[in-house]
Amino acid sequence: MTRTRIARRLAVVAAAVTTTTVIAWPAHAASWTPAATVSAPEGVAGQQQVAIDGSGTATVVWAERRTNDVDVIKAARRSPGGSWSSAVTLSNSERHAAEPQVVASDNGAVVAAWVEDAAASPTDSRRIMAATLGAGGSWNAAKAVSAAGGVSRPRLAGNAGGDAIVMWHQRNGLRTSRLNAGDTTWATPQAVSASGRQHDIAMATTGVAYATWKDADGEGIDRVKAARATPNGSWESAATLSRSDRHGEEPAVAVDDNGNAQVLWVLRSSRRVVQAAQRTGTGSWTAAQSLSDLARNAVKPEVALDAEGNAVAVWQINLDSTASAVAAATRTTGGTWSAPQELTAAGASPQVGIDDERNAHVVWLVNARSGSADDRVEAMVRPPAGVWSGPDTVAAESHMWSVALAVNGDGQAAAAWRQTESDFSRVRASATE
Repeated sequence: MTRTRIARRLAVVAAAVTTTTVIAWPAHAASWTPAATVSAPEGVAGQQQVAIDGSGTATVVWAERRTNDVDVIKAARRSPGGSWSSAVTLSNSERHAAEPQVVASDNGAVVAAWVEDAAASPTDSRRIMAATLGAGGSWNAAKAVSAAGGVSRPRLAGNAGGDAIVMWHQRNGLRTSRLNAGDTTWATPQAVSASGRQHDIAMATTGVAYATWKDADGEGIDRVKAARATPNGSWESAATLSRSDRHGEEPAVAVDDNGNAQVLWVLRSSRRVVQAAQRTGTGSWTAAQSLSDLARNAVKPEVALDAEGNAVAVWQINLDSTASAVAAATRTTGGTWSAPQELTAAGASPQVGIDDERNAHVVWLVNARSGSADDRVEAMVRPPAGVWSGPDTVAAESHMWSVALAVNGDGQAAAAWRQTESDFSRVRASATE
């Protein structure tokens, strides 16, 4: 299953590096379709996420304002060579909903999840809701996954076979629920941790799941933690991965088809540094090691992992209070991480995926620093053992925000972003052919 933050993501142990190599990239012909508006053209929409199945059919979900007081979750789909469908409302049209997530499997199964008020006049009544795409291409009615009250930040993961798992925060604790492929009923929620924030979740093809989050220790230091669950089983005790004398944040987790997990996070020191740890399915977590350039502030790490464990990682480099760049590193299965390479001197919030042929795909947002210039979503591709090509322009428009990316095993990709104009905020999307 693909997911917006990429179902297969990787961060593994690497030696600390103190320089960033700048690469001259060869030209690359883009194959992105013209951008299309999938939300109401003159509405207020955002929080977009995207997934793509094994056939290349893309699904975008987002939150859209229905009235002055109610946001609803909507979805649109596009098959290869076709146009984007009309939007379909997934949530209750009379209840406020937000924070949509979506995953898609190789065989075309699609699952969406979000938070939604359980009552018209809610008092702490939000709950997790989810909907699945039926065999005929229509969405099934949404179902409640969690109890109501204190719910936020759903994170959805899936695997190639169509299994899905959603993780959320509820009354200071972290919980999960599973939906096995072909089932219509979500499993009873399970507790992962009694506290925690900034959580993430990943699932292997075997159904093994890994979760990561940050949680304050007794001294008030945010520590990155991780835990493992067997298929349909309970969660093991959490392991603490980050240092005891520095805050850890922005954790991300990935797992390969063999059940080996990787966790990546940002260590807040004199500089913000991307760090990583890994665990085999039956082993223990390795010690934390640094992946990014120690001389530059690195934030917003994203990592992708293919079925065999080949990896690509990207992150944002904060150059000053307004300017940022994007860097990347790669690793073959059983090898070591490359030195970081600067992909662009102007870019933010990179997203990454890797396909079954080990081609790495990256998109990022470029915010124009001139009032007369357009913002851009740009993309690059790197073949295995090759060099990055591009960047290609996916779209160039005014006032672009928060790009999302999904990549399937065949290397087909889809991206979605928010674009604002005057009083309107719309979701736009593109896909590769």
